[in-house]
Amino acid sequence: MITLKNVHKIYAMDSIRIHALNGIDLHIKKGEFVSIMGPSGSGKSTLLHIIGVLDRQTKGDVKLNQADVVKLSEEQRTLFRLEQIGFIFQFYSLLPELTALENVMLPRMLSGKSREESRNSAREALEKLGLGERLNNYPHQLSGGEQQRVGIARALINEPKLLLADEPTAALDSKTALNVIDVFRKLNEETKQTVVLITHEQELGRMADRGIFLKDGVIEKERHF
Repeated sequence: MITLKNVHKIYAMDSIRIHALNGIDLHIKKGEFVSIMGPSGSGKSTLLHIIGVLDRQTKGDVKLNQADVVKLSEEQRTLFRLEQIGFIFQFYSLLPELTALENVMLPRMLSGKSREESRNSAREALEKLGLGERLNNYPHQLSGGEQQRVGIARALINEPKLLLADEPTAALDSKTALNVIDVFRKLNEETKQTVVLITHEQELGRMADRGIFLKDGVIEKERHF
């Protein structure tokens, strides 16, 4: 599903060069649930942005679902993200003027589906996540955990091959955070969804099948749970 070979990412700031990733070799199988852990500045988010085709590596090879994303144009990369990858972020990124249902419908409509088909798919996704009674609520009317579940439903609406979560529980209390990670666990087990979770909390990271620990832009160790 995901193969990275000798991946480097260097940020240039005037005469300063920051090596965010230093030769990452990584393979994640289809249907695997993997957590990527490490302290701030270890390269976690940079790695996720490269896996998610949001950024380009400075050096190395990246293949996702057998596609060599290095060779894709910017337009092709945008389409690839829309069709193949679901993103979940720390701060939900819900549009405040749209209801929960409308927020989830949006990426479905952007993929070319009709409004009615998008509405039906969004309703089904939200109901599966226990939000059937909250379809017409706006983000400010939802708890943090509910907003994050709307974000999960939105990420899943186009049935992506890969689900990427970047510190999705950082703004949540510990109980709600565990509930959100449990949603990922169940999705992975029931649908064989490939899930990559970025987190600095090892308690949450251990809920994955495998943990990858980063330090100073390199993989320090890996562990099966």
